[in-house]
Order: sequence, then structure tokens, then C-alpha cells
Amino acid sequence: MSEQFQFVKFRKSRTLNKKYDMIIRDKNTKRLQTVPFGDTRYEHYMDSALGHYSHLNHYDEKRRKAYLARHEKTRHKKFSASWASAVFLWGASKGR
Repeated sequence: MSEQFQFVKFRKSRTLNKKYDMIIRDKNTKRLQTVPFGDTRYEHYMDSALGHYSHLNHYDEKRRKAYLARHEKTRHKKFSASWASAVFLWGASKGR
């Protein structure tokens, strides 16, 4: 599935309580899709998307590991909201 999409850009989200929108393009139809991710009401490990929410960085390795373990089953689907949060807010590797 991930081969079907191509990353276009990040933008600050227009969706209530979401930090960012990840804009992706369907390679077959050329249509753009918006994937909102990150909750503005909560801290994260480190903002590496656009940096608008870097004031919410906590750099707590124990909390980072707990988040990644809690989302282990859903965070590997590339270009999903869970994947984007894990990679760009919680420092998971982009692999798989």
C-alpha cells in the first residue's frame, strides 16, 4: 500500500485538536489526501515535522518507549496517522 502514495508536504492542521496534516499523493489517481496526526493537547518526544509544537517536546526516553510499545501494532502502516506520529513526533525509524 505504501508504494501507492508519495509524500508531498506537512502543514499545520486545520482539524480540531490535531497538530499537523500530512499531504500525500496517490500515485495512480494523482489525487491529494490529507492525513491529520498528533494531538495538540498532549506532549510528544520531539517534533521533527515542522517544529510548530516544539514547546511540547519532553525528551523523556521512558515515555517514548512506552508510546512506541503501545502503538506497535498500528504504527508500521506507512503514511497512516499512527505511522506519522510515531516517526515525526516520537522518533521511530521510518523503516518498513
